[in-house]
Amino acid sequence: MSAFRIVHVSDTHLSPSHAYFAVNWSAFREAMSASPPDMLVHGGDLSFNGPAVEGDLAFAAAEMRRLDVPWAAIPGNHDIGEAPPFARLEQPINAARMQAWRRHVGPQWWQREVAGWHMIGLDTALMGSGLEEEREQWAFLEQSLAHRDGHPVMVFVHIPPFERTADEESPGTACIPKPVRGHFLEACATGGVQVIACGHRHVHRRLRHRGMDIVWAPTTAMVDVRSTLGPRRRAPRPGYLEWLLEDGRARYRLIEPQRMFVIDMTGWTQSNGGTTTTLPAWPGPADGMR
Repeated sequence: MSAFRIVHVSDTHLSPSHAYFAVNWSAFREAMSASPPDMLVHGGDLSFNGPAVEGDLAFAAAEMRRLDVPWAAIPGNHDIGEAPPFARLEQPINAARMQAWRRHVGPQWWQREVAGWHMIGLDTALMGSGLEEEREQWAFLEQSLAHRDGHPVMVFVHIPPFERTADEESPGTACIPKPVRGHFLEACATGGVQVIACGHRHVHRRLRHRGMDIVWAPTTAMVDVRSTLGPRRRAPRPGYLEWLLEDGRARYRLIEPQRMFVIDMTGWTQSNGGTTTTLPAWPGPADGMR
């Protein structure tokens, strides 16, 4: 039997009014049409500014359905907001934003059984939020890991657990907040998790922690060349990951399509003292997506 193929794409930042990354999404869509995976997992930040503009979420979900492949998604901070104590974009996760995600995309957390693997998707915006949904998600994770029937586990989260070491401090929501990070990593390390697949940072990396691979998916949208070129000595490129599951093992390859272009928005954000979500609308965006 051939390996089960999962495509992990993250940080697409789609919008009907801010289509800065439409050309790269078009290249991704063509790749999925040419070689459809067995399953596609979107690792969060489907939308450009979902917490403020529900239409971005609706548009992004429609684009996912157009791919015509089995898919699941987890929320990113640009979809559903951030844990209130750590929010840096003044878009805290709340009931209305969670309802919008569920209405247009699906559940905030989920599990799947594929190819002898136990797949779990979680909402990192809930981690450290103090909301009732955070407690529900922790209970779900514990129950899901307890009933995996010995299968290896892959966990999808948007925000990576840490940058370099598990005990480091990290600003805002760059990584899973430190007060809850240890709980998450302990549950994974003792619950059969072999892979933690994440995104958020718009660059590909692979780390090891307590026998687990922590693999960061790149973005199909914008990159920050200056901040990533120095420490990694390689300019970041847009792309996605393809996972192959076979005989209880998971291996992946980084795919960086030639027709995905490096788009660096830091000229705008630094000059205007804002964030990517403060970019002006892109004229005539819908045509670029079709």
